[in-house]
Amino acid sequence: MSENPAKFSGMTSVFSWVAVRGRSPQAVLGDLGLIDTGVAHSAGSSRLAGEALPDGWYVVVDYDVDPEGYISDTQTLGQLSQQADVVACYQSSYGPDSAASQWANGRQVWIVTHSCDSGAIRDHLAYEGNLPEVFTEILDDARAEYTASDGEQCLYQVPVDLAAEITGFREDDILDLTELVWAD
Repeated sequence: MSENPAKFSGMTSVFSWVAVRGRSPQAVLGDLGLIDTGVAHSAGSSRLAGEALPDGWYVVVDYDVDPEGYISDTQTLGQLSQQADVVACYQSSYGPDSAASQWANGRQVWIVTHSCDSGAIRDHLAYEGNLPEVFTEILDDARAEYTASDGEQCLYQVPVDLAAEITGFREDDILDLTELVWAD
């Protein structure tokens, strides 16, 4: 997030997004070192894209991230969450791995991760912190599906569904993303 990466090279099945509520889109972009071009984003057209959501969230999507993207950038999440709510999400079809976290007042409130590399954990799901009430419902539904299908993919969706429930954003349900570029 802090360095200027190479130009986006195409579609990927690994991406990360961060949503911020309580700060203007301009402030979020400024903290991330980004500029909104105003050009409509389409699949594969750019590495970075942003969108203002109806409930006051502003989301930035990075389609070409190193493992975990915004989830692992705790310095940026802490900065963005000063006087604001922040939700970060990571999705990778390789593994498959996913993660989501929420931050407020410079601190992580909770984190949920799914990693197939955690072979000792039956469902590959780890979570900690002050989780929102909806987490239990999402987890119970996913475990019921997991039991019915005897597959691990069901729990991959838990972090993604939790982040979507809080922000209203799903990457596969986007309408008005615009391309973002590095300010440098």
